Amino acid sequence: MRNIFFSLCVLGLSACATSEQTQMPSSAKEAVAAAPNKVIWHDDYFDEVPAIPIISRAEVFELSDQLKQRINQTEVQKLGNISKTRFLLDLVYTEDSAEFSYNNNETTTAKKTWESKRGNCISLTILAYSIGRALNLPIVMQEVEIPVQFDRRGNLDFLSSHVNTMVMQKDFWFEREGENRGYLIIDFEPQTMVLHKGRALNEDEILSRFYNNLGAEHLVKNQKNAAYAYFKAAILAAPNNSLAYSNLAELYLQTGWHEEAEQTLAHALRINENDVIAMRNMQKIMQMQNRDAEVLMLAKKIEASNAENPHYWIGLGIQAIKNKEYLSAVKHLEKAKKMAHGYAEIHRNLAEAYLHTGNMAGAQHEISQLIDLVPDHPKSIILRNKFAMR
Repeated sequence: MRNIFFSLCVLGLSACATSEQTQMPSSAKEAVAAAPNKVIWHDDYFDEVPAIPIISRAEVFELSDQLKQRINQTEVQKLGNISKTRFLLDLVYTEDSAEFSYNNNETTTAKKTWESKRGNCISLTILAYSIGRALNLPIVMQEVEIPVQFDRRGNLDFLSSHVNTMVMQKDFWFEREGENRGYLIIDFEPQTMVLHKGRALNEDEILSRFYNNLGAEHLVKNQKNAAYAYFKAAILAAPNNSLAYSNLAELYLQTGWHEEAEQTLAHALRINENDVIAMRNMQKIMQMQNRDAEVLMLAKKIEASNAENPHYWIGLGIQAIKNKEYLSAVKHLEKAKKMAHGYAEIHRNLAEAYLHTGNMAGAQHEISQLIDLVPDHPKSIILRNKFAMR
C-alpha cells in the first residue's frame, strides 16, 4: 500500500502496511458493510464514466501465454513447494529480472509488468503473487508498514503504503539464521528491508489497491472522470479500503464539493479512526472553513497518533539524513528504536547517521544488529564485507 493531497492535501497510494492483523471493532465492521451505500456518488457529473473501461479482475492477475507455458510444464508442476518457490525466485529475481526496472509512476497488470520488464511495487508484487498462484503455492499478498515519507508530484503529495508477497511453508529453513521460520518474503522495493509478517490481503483488497493506484495516477494527470471511475471501483471491490475514500474525497474537494468530501472522509474515519491521511484531509477542509476549534482537536489527535508510531519517527530520521541533519536523524531513529524491535530499516539508517557524526562504535553496533536480523539480505552482505564483521 502511496497517498495524495491537493495543495497540501494527501492521496493514498499502494505504491509498490504490519504487525499481526488487528481485530476490527464492530462499529467499524458495520461502517464497512454500509459504506458503499452511504457514499454520495456523482455518476451524473462524471458523465464519461460508463465509457471508461475498468480493468477486470481476471486481467489484473492474468499472466502472459509465454509465461504460463513455462509454469505449466509437467516437470515444474510436479515440484514440491520449496522447489517451486526457487523456480518463482529464479523467474522474478535472477534469470529474467536482470532487465526489470523499478517504475514508481505507473501501476500495471501482471501480464504488462512481465512483458515490459518494469513496474512499481504493487505491479511487481501482483506479478509474483500471480506466478505463485499458478504454481499452486501457499502464497499471499500482505500490507506492511514502512517509514512515513511524502513524494511531491506537482501540487499533489503522495504517501505510500507498501505491499509484498509471502510464501507460507513450514519447512523453510534459513541456514545462516539457524531457524525454521516457516515463511519467505518476496519484496521488490529497492530501498526496503521489510522482511517481517504484515497483514494478509484477500484478492478483493488487492484489486481495490490496484484500482486506487490507477485512480490516483489519473488524478495527478487531471483525468478526473477516470480517477472517479477507479476510486469508485476500489471502494466497491473492498469497502474497508479507507485510502480509496480519502482519495475520492480529494477528487470531490477539487471539484468544489466540500460537503461531499467531508462526508466521504467521515466514512473513512468510521472504518479506521486512526487513519492519519483521512484526518489530515479532514483538517484541510476545516481550515478552509475557519473551523478553528475542530482543526485544533484534529491536530492533537494527529500529533498523538504520530507520537506512538515508530514509522513516523523513522520517516523523520530518513528525511533528516537526506537533509544532512545527522544529529537530528540519530535522535529520531533512536526514538523509533525504543518503540519497535526487529526493524532492519531502523538499524540501517541509524548506522548511516552514526557514521556521518563520526560515532564509529555506534555505527558498528547498528550494523551488527542489522546483520543479525537479515544476514542474507544483499545490503547486509555488502556491509558485512565492508566492515569485515561476523
